[in-house]
Amino acid sequence: MNGPEKNLTILSLQYHCYPDDVGGAWGLTYEVNKRLVARGQRVHLITCKPAELLPNEEEIDGVSFHRISVRDSKNVISLWRAVRRRVNHILKSEKIDLIHIHNPLVGFVAILHPQLWKVPKICHFHSSWYDEEKINQVGTETSEIPWRLQIQLQLIRLMEWAGYAVSRTILFLSEYSKNRFLRYYPFTQPKLCVISGGVDIEAFKPPNSTEEISVIREKLKLSAEIPLLLTVRRLEQRMGLENLICAAGILHRQSPDLKFQMVLTGKGSLKDRLEQLILEQGVSHCVQLVGLVPRETLPLYFRCADLFVLPTIAIEGFGLVTAEALASGLPVMGTPVGATEEILKQVDERLLFHNTSPDALAEGIETFLRSPETFQEMGSKCRELAVAQYSWETMVKKIEQEFIKAMA
Repeated sequence: MNGPEKNLTILSLQYHCYPDDVGGAWGLTYEVNKRLVARGQRVHLITCKPAELLPNEEEIDGVSFHRISVRDSKNVISLWRAVRRRVNHILKSEKIDLIHIHNPLVGFVAILHPQLWKVPKICHFHSSWYDEEKINQVGTETSEIPWRLQIQLQLIRLMEWAGYAVSRTILFLSEYSKNRFLRYYPFTQPKLCVISGGVDIEAFKPPNSTEEISVIREKLKLSAEIPLLLTVRRLEQRMGLENLICAAGILHRQSPDLKFQMVLTGKGSLKDRLEQLILEQGVSHCVQLVGLVPRETLPLYFRCADLFVLPTIAIEGFGLVTAEALASGLPVMGTPVGATEEILKQVDERLLFHNTSPDALAEGIETFLRSPETFQEMGSKCRELAVAQYSWETMVKKIEQEFIKAMA
């Protein structure tokens, strides 16, 4: 792998990061950082522990992890003190050339450090923390917001804006994210650059044969005969998983002749609610939550599935799982939310549900189940798109070029 013209020491700031925890933004941070190291860069990552047993300092794939305790991460003042200690520790041994902000909270407390004021900064806009918090608290973007939450959201907005204001470049995963940012941040903008998320095209690849699919399904204890619908998501409000389970209930009641098995992987705060909803909808025989799947096992689910379903109801900035499905030659049916439209229209508009409702999801899935061959024919185009546009190597090289420009 060819390195850059200049080797940098980069301070990467994220709240959580893979392999400590699983999530789209956390996975992206990990993939970018380890590839920057492979290209000759030095990367220090300051991140918060999701579990106290993790070591304070560790090197993973060449990236130096500097972890903050769970206790310190739950309070802005204690987080600020902890980040300050980590920065001082790094600065004792080397100069920081560039700061890469992935998380607005950790970014905000870090940029308060006087020794970092003049260091060039680049902000990665994964999504709006303001929007995420609002949806998690009140359910939808249009719901009435209690006054206490309004105060909290305004403080969040100010912290986000501080990170944007000091950054020389903002990186976006899609045109949708950039346009949303322009409505959200009304002041003089830094340089705005769209660089999509990526996928490991060697790990996520199509199956070689129907025999391989059968072997994988047997290993995963899935039926080899029944069509498999797959969803990989955090079990949180904006992911639309409740609508998906309700759609399965609609199909089960209205079209009992259509057989399918639906697997939902991931963890999150809605686990108990989703388990109860599966029982209420009477679909426990065909819908299962399998929990958090190890990273090394996840490509197997993509390789043996017939359709990937993305039921997001709000702010889909990119969707790394969409790229992973496409790289696996797996058609994706998704709601017309955020960047999903940008991606899926490049393959076929029939992959988009009409809207986010359970009825629309049920209608789209029924279309697939009644004519699966139409969707199977899209598999090669899905793979070609992922290889051409979404390989991690291509994405990281573009990010690195933006780093060099910011240094100038």
